Amino acid sequence: MSFKYINPGYAELLSSGGTTVTGEQYSKTGISFWRPKDKKGISLSESPTEFYAKFDLYIQGVTGRDDVDFSFSIGYQNGIYLRGYRGLKFSGYAGTSSVFYNSAIEDIVPMESLSTVWLHIKEGNAHNGILHVVVNNHEICNKRDLNISYSDASDSKIIKIHSDNIRALISNLIISDEEISPREQVVMLPIKATQTNMTDCGDGSYEATAANQELLQTVDVAALSTQYGADSRVTGISLLGNPAYRTAEGLCALTALEKNGGNVTEYGRHVVEQNPNSTVMDTRTVSMTIAEVAGRQFGWRAGT
Repeated sequence: MSFKYINPGYAELLSSGGTTVTGEQYSKTGISFWRPKDKKGISLSESPTEFYAKFDLYIQGVTGRDDVDFSFSIGYQNGIYLRGYRGLKFSGYAGTSSVFYNSAIEDIVPMESLSTVWLHIKEGNAHNGILHVVVNNHEICNKRDLNISYSDASDSKIIKIHSDNIRALISNLIISDEEISPREQVVMLPIKATQTNMTDCGDGSYEATAANQELLQTVDVAALSTQYGADSRVTGISLLGNPAYRTAEGLCALTALEKNGGNVTEYGRHVVEQNPNSTVMDTRTVSMTIAEVAGRQFGWRAGT
């Protein structure tokens, strides 16, 4: 299995919902989420024996009864946990075994500020499992002799993200079974132009009224190059329809497209719901520079 999941901060893109929070102070992308249901998060088609993750975490001040309860794990307790009541405690587990525990981390994870978490989890039931955690450039844990076993568990295909309340907000989330560079981040692409034969609703949204209608958008490469440099590498592209829903029974799906010159490539086909709050997302791994994005169009085709 090879996968890449990219989410700037929308709870609607999780497999089990949550709450999206807007605010520039909470996230580099201006959006973030918290998700209180335990043992839920991102459902995968297969159980990953190894994966990497990187995300930003905003911890609002822990005072009085405002408790923080955040975790990121797979299977039974394989992952990291951040809890606090008038102070933060950071721990990691491999099943029932404690891998690390820190009770005073205010200097590493400051309150009312963004923190960046990078981690690597590898299954290894012959004591060769890995839990590697870096927070704000501080290596919290790098254990490579662990007994981590979850493949036969009922939740082995679920990367569980839990935030009990709005005190811990998650954004800029990337998950992959291939190594993620600590420098990699989610960027909201600026749009330069839109080409479509769908109906313009006048509010930034478009409605398809017939099969094979397309919505294609061109990225403002000049603006991206100014901010990040034309030679910066693009490692993944995620197309997001938010909201994306059926207005009639005839059209039920959106297919992700990329147009480069006269060549049009189709990617994932996604069946949409009738719920006006539903979303669709198509993500794929790529390897190109920002300069190489020039001339390409990205978007959707409506279908049955």
